Amino acid sequence: MNSKSGINPVRKFHTFTVDAALLRELGERLVGKPYVALAELVKNSYDADATEVTVTFRRDSITVTDNGSGMSQTEFISHWLRVGTTHKQKQNVTSGGRNVTGSKGVGRLSVQFLGDELEVVSRKAKSHETFRADVNWDEARRETDLVKAGVYISTPQNQDKIGGLYEHGTSVKIVGLKHEWLVEDFTDLAGELWFLKPPPELLDSRSSHPFDIQVKGLNSEAKEAFNYQMKRALENWIAVIEGSLSSGRTGGSNEIVVTFKNGDEYRAKYKPETSLLDQVEFKIYIFKLSGKQAGGINVHEARDYFRKFGGIHIYDNSFRLPFYGGDEQDWLGLEIDHSHRINKSKLLPANLQVASGLNDLPTNGRIFGAVKISTSLERESASVRDLNRGAYLNVQVTRDRLIDNEAFAELKHSVRWAIDYYAMRSFERRNVIKASMRLEVPKTEEKVSEIRTQLFQLSMKVPQTLEAEVDAVSNKLKELEDLELKRTSAINEERILLAALATSGMAALAMEHELHKELSVLSDMRKQLTSKNKVLDMPKLIASIDNWADRTAKARKLFSPLMHEYDREKRNQYNAQKVLARIVGNSEALLRQVHVEIDFSRSIMLPSATFAAWNAIFQNVLINAVNAMIDSSRRLMFCFAEIDRNKSSIYIADTGVGVRLSDSSDLFKPFIRRLEIPEERKALGLGGMGIGLTIVKMVADSLDCTVSFVPPPVGFSTAFKLEWTHDE
Repeated sequence: MNSKSGINPVRKFHTFTVDAALLRELGERLVGKPYVALAELVKNSYDADATEVTVTFRRDSITVTDNGSGMSQTEFISHWLRVGTTHKQKQNVTSGGRNVTGSKGVGRLSVQFLGDELEVVSRKAKSHETFRADVNWDEARRETDLVKAGVYISTPQNQDKIGGLYEHGTSVKIVGLKHEWLVEDFTDLAGELWFLKPPPELLDSRSSHPFDIQVKGLNSEAKEAFNYQMKRALENWIAVIEGSLSSGRTGGSNEIVVTFKNGDEYRAKYKPETSLLDQVEFKIYIFKLSGKQAGGINVHEARDYFRKFGGIHIYDNSFRLPFYGGDEQDWLGLEIDHSHRINKSKLLPANLQVASGLNDLPTNGRIFGAVKISTSLERESASVRDLNRGAYLNVQVTRDRLIDNEAFAELKHSVRWAIDYYAMRSFERRNVIKASMRLEVPKTEEKVSEIRTQLFQLSMKVPQTLEAEVDAVSNKLKELEDLELKRTSAINEERILLAALATSGMAALAMEHELHKELSVLSDMRKQLTSKNKVLDMPKLIASIDNWADRTAKARKLFSPLMHEYDREKRNQYNAQKVLARIVGNSEALLRQVHVEIDFSRSIMLPSATFAAWNAIFQNVLINAVNAMIDSSRRLMFCFAEIDRNKSSIYIADTGVGVRLSDSSDLFKPFIRRLEIPEERKALGLGGMGIGLTIVKMVADSLDCTVSFVPPPVGFSTAFKLEWTHDE
């Protein structure tokens, strides 16, 4: 109202207008990448409860075809043509029970980023009506007003299958492509879609959320890249458990092998609790769903993925029983034990348990496994008595789960025992690694050098009045360096002596075993000498005494490096071949008929050190090789040397079980061992604690030598290498 004149002005109502350029802003600029735009179309298929979607690439077109619920013409107009519709926000879950992936209502517009023209063909389930819609994006953008832009809708004459594949669903075809699709684009596309597709084992009609994505028209490289990325989440396992029970009704045993990502294997056998289960086979992958995931996998998406598809699934003659699997189906009691912080297994014997070992028990949300059974085979193998009382593995009438009887309890025992075994080994390994790290002595040279460089740079910048103070700090650092050198030298001397003592300590255990045998021999001799009923066999007695003296002399040689002050304390540059030959001779009591061949083509002098130090290195290497050849039919060690300019190397090769070179450096860490030593060998003090090679590295480091395992020569399985630098 005009307050001065009292006249009411005439008002006219005008609607907002929307520039057609908003199509580009809402679509292309919101998405920004062609693979993201294409992924939006596939996600639309997922939201339509499709179980299959096929993406077909042609020279100048891309077609996305699915067997989802499809659209009627009316739904297309009210939803698809309405920009920013919120119907997905109101419907968080599809009619098929899936969580809706999109909600903004602009994903469909992103396809203009891919090509100039769009063709949509759709038919609802249980409907015979098909419609087709055509959009020309250039034409739509030429309109000045968005509300005047639109699509051409028609009813096709040919009412064949959608995309020639499905009775109902939707086909979206993009023509006039704007981008060249490279191999990395297909990797990125898979990175956008992988979490929608269940693991291959679950892709069947009985899955609660089947969704198979097929991509056609790719060259082999692009297809391989796409498929590899689609299954990348399942490649991020840290361990796999494989197990089986054969002939359980007739005395068979469960056998399992746990394999960690680095190749370490742990095997076990265990008896069933009953004889009510005959055959079972399972494979279970364990994942670590924290921290950075390989392949650019989003850790939050990975967790959601395994919550949906993880757990341990049961297959009866290839038919998946839907009740088992997923994080809500805790048929093995993993979640219950984890929530109650149970740390001791109720199933494993004491010798296979470690304190708090079940702390590494995996939850259903980070495992994926398949258990294969055959209820028909179980029925055939059951006795008449067990058949009559229903004491065999069988499914309920609904065929969705197994009858909860003693046979099912045996199945749970078989699988859960294996998981508990994995947890114990995993926890044990982690503790070994922690202990190994605690025993490593850090080196300070690099840090001191860094500080000295910073001091020098600072001295170039400070005012003249502060130069004296900087010099004083630099001098203090020099004093600290000198003290560190003395400390390091003292530590090295102590380490060498301790290594020699530890090596002799292990030899002492072997000596104790030898002495026990000698006492038995002496007892037999005494019986021969004091017997009144037997004629004394003098030649046999003399032979026994000679053998006794020979074995005792060999056993005493084990301690010779510590018996003489010269060998213990005097540093010398020894001849390598002579030292090695002497140590082999001293270790004869431990070599157990292993032949050792030494072939040095030229004279090589070892770095300056005590004989006790070299004994600690070579005797432990020899024992390690002997243990590796326990089950070998050919038991041979070959020692040779090389000189290359200013470097010398000694190699000790053996015909044992071999080592994995990829991570063989771990074998020099404390308590790390890959070879299980039989109890009779451990009783001799010949390994089993995982410190022999640690002693080797500790002494070698103190002598400025490097140790490693390298590719062996032909005819041998392992080669140990000791290397050092010298003046040319």
